[in-house]
Amino acid sequence: MGPGQIHPPTSMTPSEHISADRNQERASQPRASILMVDDHPSNLLALEAILEPLGQELVKATSGEEALKFLLQRDFAVILMDVQMPGLDGFQTATLIKQRERTRTIPIIFLTALSRDAAHVFKGYAHGAVDYLLKPFDPEILRSKVSVFVDLFLKEQQIQRQAVLLRQREREALERQSELRHLRLTESLPEVMWAARSDGSFTYANRAARDYTGIQAEQPLSLNTFLEFVHPVDREAMRAAWVQAIRMGQRVEREFRLRRFDGVYRWHLARAVPERDENGLLAGWIAVATDIDDKRRAEEALGRFKATLDATLDCVLMFSPDSLTLTYANAGAAKQLASSTDELVGLSVLEVEGAFDEAGFRKLLAPLVSGTLPSQTYSTSHRRRDGSEVPVEVVLQYVAADGGPGRFISVARDITERQRAETALRLASEAKDSFLAAASHELRTPLAAAKGHAHLALLKLGGETEAGPGKSLKIINRQIDRMAKLVEDLLDISRLQAGRLSLELERFDLSHLVHETRDRMAVLSQGHEIHVEASDQLEGTWDRGRLDQVLTNLLSNALRYSPEGGPVWVRVQGEHDEGVHLSVTDTGVGIPKEKQGLIFERFGRAHGSKYGGLGLGLTISQGIVEQHGGRIWVESPGVAGEGSTFHVWLPRETEAPTGGVHPDAATRSAN
Repeated sequence: MGPGQIHPPTSMTPSEHISADRNQERASQPRASILMVDDHPSNLLALEAILEPLGQELVKATSGEEALKFLLQRDFAVILMDVQMPGLDGFQTATLIKQRERTRTIPIIFLTALSRDAAHVFKGYAHGAVDYLLKPFDPEILRSKVSVFVDLFLKEQQIQRQAVLLRQREREALERQSELRHLRLTESLPEVMWAARSDGSFTYANRAARDYTGIQAEQPLSLNTFLEFVHPVDREAMRAAWVQAIRMGQRVEREFRLRRFDGVYRWHLARAVPERDENGLLAGWIAVATDIDDKRRAEEALGRFKATLDATLDCVLMFSPDSLTLTYANAGAAKQLASSTDELVGLSVLEVEGAFDEAGFRKLLAPLVSGTLPSQTYSTSHRRRDGSEVPVEVVLQYVAADGGPGRFISVARDITERQRAETALRLASEAKDSFLAAASHELRTPLAAAKGHAHLALLKLGGETEAGPGKSLKIINRQIDRMAKLVEDLLDISRLQAGRLSLELERFDLSHLVHETRDRMAVLSQGHEIHVEASDQLEGTWDRGRLDQVLTNLLSNALRYSPEGGPVWVRVQGEHDEGVHLSVTDTGVGIPKEKQGLIFERFGRAHGSKYGGLGLGLTISQGIVEQHGGRIWVESPGVAGEGSTFHVWLPRETEAPTGGVHPDAATRSAN
């Protein structure tokens, strides 16, 4: 120290001495360069914070072009490369790196938050990546992976420096030292590794290899020893690949199945790399096997899944929930949309879903993403590439992905033929209804005439109706009444279909109507006891004649479907001021559970034609009750002897239809 210089204080605490020694030791240790490539400065800062504890030199590049310039200036232990970048993206940059002899062996780890599809992951490995990490990643895992490559790089640098010292020191001692260090390094590797001489004869298996296969440390090694653990199907192909690599002296990669110590075979990716001495001569081989069984099985499952979809005749599309871009289209989609699968992939799904704008379509997707609905089924039209449209029924589902965005799967079936059939069926049904309505109207006139003449003939005969012509006229008169009832039912069905079933509203006590109907029906059947339980003062505004029709239908059914007789209960009670509840209960044959929805359909009969009737009464009753704003339903255990209960709920006040009483009401009153 020269004159005038200030001497530093010599009084240091023990902890300060230790810290200073560590800093000096760290500064004296060689450092590796780590190249970080990302077009977002914030991402580079985050990577710098994660890797700073490694104590290595961190070099930042904001583009692929800048990264290539740095690679011309220095060597790097590892490259962390973003996939999505303007200009040269990660894959293109990696291709250029691998084409240059000096940089082709630098490990590349791709980092991305966008390309999560398996195809992109495989593309990354195809471009020479040693790993492909999806953001967000665990900082500890990234730091651990980078540290392994840094250690490998530093060891290689150290070995290169030692190679210079070999010229100055005894070669054999330095070789033993180098082998010992190499052994320690390989023993610490988590991947299965073998070493071989230049002629391909195996000399070493690291701890991971011994633990995986169960080979003992003292067991002699050979090519055949290794091949014993290769799956028999892959064995000869691996032998041929190894022999060719030895002959050509070039790196080789191959997938194969390796047997574990417990007899389980798992897929591995083997990479054999030649080792060369300072003169460039082949000195040996290092072979590393990476377990890819899970990835391989995922690829196979995806392949089987896509093969199944391709065999489906329906149009199957997959698209991203964010961009709505199609990521997959099966052969059925290509046929339905008159395009190829390559042309469809990359399009927006809105170019296919012609009936939606983006806002409306995202509103349709929202309950699927939130989990409110498991699927959406709707009818729409798909637009072909030529502008024509095809009607389809779509089933849309959302498939979530672990740790990332999911995808939508749309299955669309062409319903052109179904629509044609439905149109033809509707037209046929309308024609049938028109015919029934016309025929019913035409039948009313001759029936009315026949009824009048029969009644006149009975009056002329006076009271002689128990035998001879009088008895026959009485039977004719009863059959005319029955025929008139059937015709009136057919007319009511027509009115229901046309939405013209009218109501003549008036205020009356429903309990009085129940008793009147009970008295009238009791005369028709002496084998049944009809009991009424009715509250007082059940006044409301309804159509008296139509409710009489409903109650008559329900009591007729109760008597008809109780052929052995038995009691029938009619109960009616008020529910506060909101409405009234009417029920009819019998002890007859009951209604099977699977037929209870059928009986309210036109011509629907739970027991076929065994008990007579056209199956129109309940349909008409349902229409009348619903016209009043009420509802009708049935309860039955479906067991003979336990019968059925029909329920009717009616509001107290029925609102008149817009425009007053329908004109058809006058016609019905006149008849």
